[in-house]
Amino acid sequence: MKLSIATISSLAILSVTSALPTSLTARASDSCPANALSCSSTAGGSCCSPTNGLLLLVQQWVKGFGPDDSFTMHGLWPDTCSGGQTGNNGCDSSRQYDDLESILQSNQTLYKDMTTYWPSYKGASNNGDFWSHEWGKHGTCVSTLAPKCYSDFKKNQDVYDYFGTALQLREKYDLYSILNKAKITPGGSYSAKDFESAIESAVGVKPKVTCSGSDLEEVWIYFNVKNSNQYVPTDSVDDSTCNGSINYPTK
Repeated sequence: MKLSIATISSLAILSVTSALPTSLTARASDSCPANALSCSSTAGGSCCSPTNGLLLLVQQWVKGFGPDDSFTMHGLWPDTCSGGQTGNNGCDSSRQYDDLESILQSNQTLYKDMTTYWPSYKGASNNGDFWSHEWGKHGTCVSTLAPKCYSDFKKNQDVYDYFGTALQLREKYDLYSILNKAKITPGGSYSAKDFESAIESAVGVKPKVTCSGSDLEEVWIYFNVKNSNQYVPTDSVDDSTCNGSINYPTK
């Protein structure tokens, strides 16, 4: 059954992420510019907005994985303002956790959502490795989640905030529902232009849509970050890779 943010709002995932405005900004509030915005002259320091600038919400459509009516997560990736990627080894070797799946299991609400909406395409037995890779390469490079940016850092709070925020963004930018409202449904083939336009009309910015051959693969939505934790959609800095028609298969 698909869980909504409203359904779980009183549970752990939202209790973690709802604490972000105070816990993440209190320590740096005196030194951050008003409405610090990444990729702008008001970006401020690394706790005010992400150092790399952009954050990419990458959702994927993989046959056989996740609910039939949901895109699943690939990741939340920090990129430079021009779209350059961070290094493969992440940004903080001290926070490369070998037991990441165990860390997530200690927050059962978050863990349940992870297994539902963030499964590895290699199967459940690979989930822990997949999540460790996403955290190590990408999560540690979200500078606003560094322990120094919290007024009262609790162990593993950075991990919970990274994955919790990503899942909230996935819920807010529900691609299946967006496309369904535009009468773009699994089992059909649609022009790349119509596919991209449906998402742009709903989100307000140009996405990047990627394909494997003619099959839909991923949708990337780009964000600037305001005041350390407010995600503001912005146009993709890269073009979609799909040409002609996109095959949107059923799961």
